Amino acid sequence: MKFANGVNDLVTKFIRLDVNEELDVDMLVVERLYPMDFRAYEQEIRLLWLNVFEDELKALHSAGFVHRDLRRPSDMPGLRYDNIFLTETSLRLIDVGISALKSQVGDKLFNRFVEREWEEYEVFRKDFLAR
Repeated sequence: MKFANGVNDLVTKFIRLDVNEELDVDMLVVERLYPMDFRAYEQEIRLLWLNVFEDELKALHSAGFVHRDLRRPSDMPGLRYDNIFLTETSLRLIDVGISALKSQVGDKLFNRFVEREWEEYEVFRKDFLAR
């Protein structure tokens, strides 16, 4: 997450690691995002957001970071693409739990992850524009 934050603003900002003593759990504290419903916006505006999102995603990949979880597995609760938020400024990514760095997984696996991510993105793009 910190690596991605050094590249651009696509991934939610890391703030700190902490402990919730009352619940006895470790916590990853990130910036608070306020998601908006994209269906209220014209398709032309959505295209602009998608263009910026694509550029930022390409920059993350070029820097050696892949999110790996644009689309949730079908057996998980929640919306299919609820790791992509529309905020008042742009589309943003949350939940970097299974993200990968090229320097840690190597070229072959990283390139495979990137390819899958673009496949997931194309499905998201169609859905984002069609609703």
